[in-house]
Amino acid sequence: MTDFIDKAILIGIGLEKKIRELAHELEEKGKEKEAEAEGQQQELQPKQRLENRIVEDGIKAVRELVALLAEGKKKVAGEVSEVAETITDRLDIATKSELSTLKEMIRVAREKVDRLEKRIQELEEERREMMER
Repeated sequence: MTDFIDKAILIGIGLEKKIRELAHELEEKGKEKEAEAEGQQQELQPKQRLENRIVEDGIKAVRELVALLAEGKKKVAGEVSEVAETITDRLDIATKSELSTLKEMIRVAREKVDRLEKRIQELEEERREMMER
């Protein structure tokens, strides 16, 4: 399930990137058209204005789409996080912090066991020595 979610997020990121590239490309074309219009004669201006308006509208639409995708991506990430948290709670799965705490407790317990084993061994050796006398 996480693979599916990861893929969906990556697809969203890829779409967002492509749309941003398209918006940038449309902006560049609009700037080129403006530059051409300034250099051309007055009789081409209405046509040029129309082309520029179409490019500007395209840029605006692409920007809105990028914003919508970014918002959707954020919403999906939040929902995925909520679902994952709900699932881990229901399955009673330990969190990273809980596992970290548990690892530390195990390390401390292991050290104590090692010290106790060493002390027991010392006491047994003392007992043997006392019995041999």
